This record gives sequence, structure tokens and C-alpha cells, in this order.
Amino acid sequence: MIDSNSHHDVVHLVAAPCAIPGSDSLGRTIPTILCANAIKQNLTPPGQIILIGNSSCESQARLLGLNWHARLAPPMGKPELLRRQIKRLTKNASRVICWNDELATLLKGIPTELDLISTSPANAPAYVSKRVTIRTFEQDDCDYWIDRNNAATVDTLLPKVLDNIADTSRDVSRASIAVDNDTMCIGVLADRPSDVDARELAFLLGLLNASGYTLTGIVPSTASHLAAARRHHRGLGSKFQLLVATDPIVSILPVFDALIHPCFDGTGSSMLIERMCENADVPVLRLTHSGRAGLSRAPGVAGPIIEHLDELIKANTQRNTEPANV
Repeated sequence: MIDSNSHHDVVHLVAAPCAIPGSDSLGRTIPTILCANAIKQNLTPPGQIILIGNSSCESQARLLGLNWHARLAPPMGKPELLRRQIKRLTKNASRVICWNDELATLLKGIPTELDLISTSPANAPAYVSKRVTIRTFEQDDCDYWIDRNNAATVDTLLPKVLDNIADTSRDVSRASIAVDNDTMCIGVLADRPSDVDARELAFLLGLLNASGYTLTGIVPSTASHLAAARRHHRGLGSKFQLLVATDPIVSILPVFDALIHPCFDGTGSSMLIERMCENADVPVLRLTHSGRAGLSRAPGVAGPIIEHLDELIKANTQRNTEPANV
């Protein structure tokens, strides 16, 4: 948290993911990273940062690089109940920038320049004032807003945040988190980490282990059904490593050989989190269920994953066996 009592001309509203396992989190990873790094890279005006969420989101915000001046907890988890407080905190501001679609309701009634950085428009409230300048990262999201009769543009400046993510990501080694260098390390990610079902990765790792892979799987501590995943792991004889990361998955990217993305929905946030990982040289494999309730009912989805892993192993083997130039 930033200690400051000075006046701020620009106010940033952002919600970080919740750190409570399996919770219905208001915040998301991508908006938090965008806000933190856009300010650090001078891609957006600095100012007062107001973190929206309960106390558990503070640790996730801090680990994602966000410093803030104040935190407001929405009563009953409903951001709209904070409007009066937000109006009071922004009464002297010349501009308010909202980084989460979920928080767009807080812009209602603020008589100043308003921006919404939209990465998941389906999460926005039913009505957003036409006074709000909306910026997206994908043309489909832009079209979504235009269909709602809101003007929107595809931003060309903020994507630099994710293009430079490898320069700002934390240097972390496998040894520091007890991962064997001889195993293939697979993680699971989502823009809202609480959307991850740990049982799915445990089931997938079991299938891959049976196919002959030496594996380590890492799930976020905020994932749901961690106990069930651990039971499944023990039931298989613990033949592979299954680790739980207390840090956000995107903050330990260097340890992974590949990441599974089970929550891809085609929105800007899904595209952006994949783009960020790939810019850090970590391939992302999309996992879709075709409407099924999970991997346990669709073991066939492991087939494409196995093909991708075979390609990764082959590429790594070729790199390691190529003669060095003398």
C-alpha cells in the first residue's frame, strides 16, 4: 500500500483476484497487471489507485506488482454499493480510469473524464454511460460494445505492457520451488484464478503420466476442489508431482514448459493472458470441454495435449543435441 495524503488528479479503479481458495472473485489477473505495469512504464498517467475487493485480494495485488493508496470492500460483494464513496474520493479528479469491466458501475454519476479499459465486456453492467471512453484489446470486444451502442476503440498503446512482460517478470528457478529439472512442468492458468478446477489438472496429469511422461503439475492456491485433486493424486500412487502455488501462476512463468488454459472464451482477457505467457516463451495449450462438465467426462481431450507435449519434447531434444558452433 502507498502511504500518501496528497491530492491526486487521476484516479485508477482496479480489482485484483481474491486469494481465498474457490471463492467467487470480483477481480481478475489481467486488469491488475495492466494497471500496475502501465503506470510503471508511463503508458498511462499515474495517480491515486483504489483497490476494490476484500482483504485477501491485497496479497494477490502485491504479488502482481500493484501498489495502491486505498482499498474499499464492496458490501455483499456488490461494487455498485460503493458508488457514494467513489464519488466522494473522485470529486476533485480530472479523470477516472477503470481497469475492470466489473467495476464500470462505479463510473455512474461521476462528472469528469471517464475511461474503461475493457478486457471482458460480458462482465460489465447492463448500462454503461456513453460519456465513458471505452478501450479494448480485441476487435470482437470492440464490436460487442458498438452493438450495445457504446463507442469503443481498439487500444494500440497498452498492449506494450504484455509485449514487454518478459522484462518485468520475476526471476524464479525450479530449485526454489522444489521442481525437478528433469520433469516436464505444466501449470494451469486463468484470468480469474478461482475459475480453475484443480481436479481437471490432476486428472489430466494422471492420463499424461500413464502415457509415459515424467511430470510436475502446479495449480494456483485459489483453485477450487484442491482436496479432491489431492485425493485423486494419492489414489494414483502419487506417481507425479502435484504442487500448489501460493504466488500467482503468471508471476512464476520461467519454471513452466507449458501452461494449460481451460477457461478460454475468446474475449480480450483470454487472448491477453495467453499473449503474456507466450511473450515470456511459455507455450499455452487451450483446453475446451465442448460443454461437458470436466475432464473426467471427456478424457479424449488429453489427446491433443499429448500431441503438443510430444512436439515440445521433440523441439527441446533437437535444441539440446544440435552441435555448438565453434
